[in-house]
Amino acid sequence: MIQFDQIIEKLRTRVPLSDDDYQLLYNYLQTEEHEQTFKKELENHWDEVSSRDDLVLNEPDELYYKIFYKAQELERKTKKVSTRSIGQWVQRIAAILLIPLMVVVALYYFNQEAPSMAQSSITVESPQNSRTRFFLPDGSSGWLQAGSVLEYLQADGLRAVDLKGEAFFEVAKDESHPFVVSTHSFKVKVLGTRFNVEAFEAEDVSRVFLEEGSVEMLGNNNEHQAVLQPGQEYTYSSLGNTFKVAQAIAEEQISWTKGILVLKNKSLLDAAMELEKFYNVDIEIADKELEALPVYAKIENERLEEVLEITRLILPIKYKIEHPKRLKDGSFSKRKVVISSNQ
Repeated sequence: MIQFDQIIEKLRTRVPLSDDDYQLLYNYLQTEEHEQTFKKELENHWDEVSSRDDLVLNEPDELYYKIFYKAQELERKTKKVSTRSIGQWVQRIAAILLIPLMVVVALYYFNQEAPSMAQSSITVESPQNSRTRFFLPDGSSGWLQAGSVLEYLQADGLRAVDLKGEAFFEVAKDESHPFVVSTHSFKVKVLGTRFNVEAFEAEDVSRVFLEEGSVEMLGNNNEHQAVLQPGQEYTYSSLGNTFKVAQAIAEEQISWTKGILVLKNKSLLDAAMELEKFYNVDIEIADKELEALPVYAKIENERLEEVLEITRLILPIKYKIEHPKRLKDGSFSKRKVVISSNQ
């Protein structure tokens, strides 16, 4: 394909890509065969491509997303682009690049101008068993936990996020436009900072951990609750409609953004809940007396079976894994782990 070869040459020789070039690449990358071909070409010339002034990239994978969202912005001028189609495209790319635990979603405008506060709305959904790196139009970025959904609205005077699940935010500072994260239990108001929000609707306890800066905690009716300082964690319980603020360990709160799960003196019941999210499985503890057993672990790149086997050697438990079952609608259930006493 002559036009494709010309674009590769532009990338290699640092010639700026035109809008037509981006659109051509977007169309070309609609098949898996072409995606693999393009990735190979990038790897072959990466030393030259990665040092371009107009492409700020850390690894070949990121160029896929810059191309796709540049084309998306061009198409947005003439027709509405489906959020669902964006998610499907990103997930297919992730599968091809063999990164099942990390997806990059570049949701910003690819120009060199300062971000505009014109209204824009974006939805990001993180696939199960994956964590998603996202970039927002205002310059903020972060990570979205597996199975979580983030809806972002940018309008004059406000940067608003509705979160279902867990996310780590790196908020671009803008004193004129507060950044507000709303959950089913509370709101977090900031100007620019780094913090983690865990608010799954199915769970009784929600949390906010502040790594850097300061944040104001508000109730759902915008009533002031607390101001967090770095290293503090806000914990809300829906059972009693109560909250508390205490010191917490950063590694335990945000290590998931690096694909690491840290369990320090967690009860087996709490550890099971963390493992369910981390591996996208259902875990049942058949014997209630096991729930309070202490668990200490740092999990990185281990398969679920390896984690369970190590746990079996340390604690008085045994386990069995039930494979997914086909449901009536044709889909499949999650894998299920049943933990019981070995005594």
